[in-house]
Amino acid sequence: MESFNLPCYKIDYIIGGIINMKKIFTASLICIIVISILAAGTVTASTIPEKKVKAIIVFNDVPSDDDINYLKGNGGSIKYKYGIINGIALELPQQAYDNIVSTGKNSKKPSSNPIFDKISYIEIDQEVYATGKPSKVRPTPTPVPQSLPWGINRIGSTVAWTASTGAGVKVAVIDTGIDYDHPDLSGNVQGGYSCVSYTGDYKDDNGHGTHVAGIVAARNNDIGVVGVAPDAWLYGVKALNKKGSGYTSDVIEGIDWSVANGMQVITMSLGSAYEVQALHDAVDNAYANGIVVIAAAGNDYGGPINYPAAYDTVIAVTATDQYDAAASFSNAGPEAELAAPGVSIYSTYKSGTYAIMSGTSMSTPHVAGAAALLIADGITSPEDVRIALRSTAEDLGLSGPDPYYGYGLVNADAAVANAG
Repeated sequence: MESFNLPCYKIDYIIGGIINMKKIFTASLICIIVISILAAGTVTASTIPEKKVKAIIVFNDVPSDDDINYLKGNGGSIKYKYGIINGIALELPQQAYDNIVSTGKNSKKPSSNPIFDKISYIEIDQEVYATGKPSKVRPTPTPVPQSLPWGINRIGSTVAWTASTGAGVKVAVIDTGIDYDHPDLSGNVQGGYSCVSYTGDYKDDNGHGTHVAGIVAARNNDIGVVGVAPDAWLYGVKALNKKGSGYTSDVIEGIDWSVANGMQVITMSLGSAYEVQALHDAVDNAYANGIVVIAAAGNDYGGPINYPAAYDTVIAVTATDQYDAAASFSNAGPEAELAAPGVSIYSTYKSGTYAIMSGTSMSTPHVAGAAALLIADGITSPEDVRIALRSTAEDLGLSGPDPYYGYGLVNADAAVANAG
């Protein structure tokens, strides 16, 4: 057994000129314990688990089985292989990650393995967070009479229903899931998918996703609330956990599923301050596949627009209050495209209840619902939907596009009327 020379120094702790014998005894005792532990077995660097890194690797072409097996052989644990991008999400040892980074295409160091030449880029799998918080939850053991949330009314949804209710438009809510048993949603929830590792069920265990879903498409019945597009089809894509957080890799997986399953609108009331190229590529490809992609600007009190909302192919949505003022918490920036109600929004919540929430998480599904109304009315391409929403938005703040409202407050009635 390798020996260790561990000196135990006698330390005099002097407090106000008095030697503290109690601390001398404690220090000596610690030394004895450490020596005993070392004597029990050899401690080497190999016994300390190497740090694992959550990462996304994107290849120049579709990764082969040999590529994946090489990564597995070097300690990698494959989480997901994407279809929307030539990439994989995985965990791998820090050293393996560093090796790939140091031999990347922008490095002058020659690669030690042909797989490195196939890699376009590797990046850290960043955390993402829901962008709304509950201010009041109201349990409803029995259904309550239907009320019209102020935001649904403010953007002219009810008038638009004479021409379109969003019937049959497939909207993916990439969030914490949806309470598919909720009496105000169950008729519209058509399916879903879980991207998180701890459950295969997309049912909402947080409440945030259900709230978002209700703003998009709560049914126009006699109970609870009603959404912007009350006949749209909802799909719960669970990419965030019960705490309302997750990873970019999960969001990309949700986008991947949405493209593969023919979604027409993706709404994401989530974001991160960190740009991830793989997410950028994923939303661009979703857009190219004919999907309207919408995301929350973020709630950092005037901070920069979050990702993915900041990407060109995504409609970035800021929030307004009941007086059409920009919400104090809402982020702002040149990427802002539309504004929508986001303060004190009443909608569906988990376990069959209802809640009042605020955030750009709440403004975003108002725009998603308006997009569904347009698609059902025949405006189907993402670019045409964006043009229709921009051109009919109610200009607020400075004349023309501005960092707080974008092109203005979304106007579902005007957009649908103009489309007709």
